[in-house]
Amino acid sequence: MEQLPKGCTVHIDGFNTIITLEVALSDSLLLYCMDGTVRDLAALRGTYRLIDKTQEAVLLIGSALAQSGIGKAVFYLDSPVSNSGRLRQCILEMLEPLPYAVEVEVIHNVDAVLQTLGHVITSDAIILDKCVSWVNLNAGIIEAMTGYCGGVDFCREISFDGVVNGLDGNEEG
Repeated sequence: MEQLPKGCTVHIDGFNTIITLEVALSDSLLLYCMDGTVRDLAALRGTYRLIDKTQEAVLLIGSALAQSGIGKAVFYLDSPVSNSGRLRQCILEMLEPLPYAVEVEVIHNVDAVLQTLGHVITSDAIILDKCVSWVNLNAGIIEAMTGYCGGVDFCREISFDGVVNGLDGNEEG
């Protein structure tokens, strides 16, 4: 994970970040994208439900942030999405013992708010293009997970002779 200033506040795209980790924990397909982010194919269309991987995903986020020395984490959840209140409660309960402040805002337009902030945690390209600064938290968490290998890597090119090349041109055969 990128180095964050000690004591800083991070702003988390809650559904985006948690769902990607739920997908990874479920051994489902992820995309390793050219901007360095990891994205899932789960389509959030106004409905969400907590699953058996939700608490573990929240704890992975909480642990990674505790190790970074932040002072505060603010999760933003879209109010029009079902079960946003239940997820809010889960986040607050799971992260309460950690050594930083946690807030969960359930608001109407998360993207518009995050686009104006710094230290944003998301893989949403629309937010990434406009926010002041961002942190690639999920990539670091997923990289550290042992046993997960269900991703498609768009950061590499495969030539017709079967050689895999990184974007920097180095062969990895």
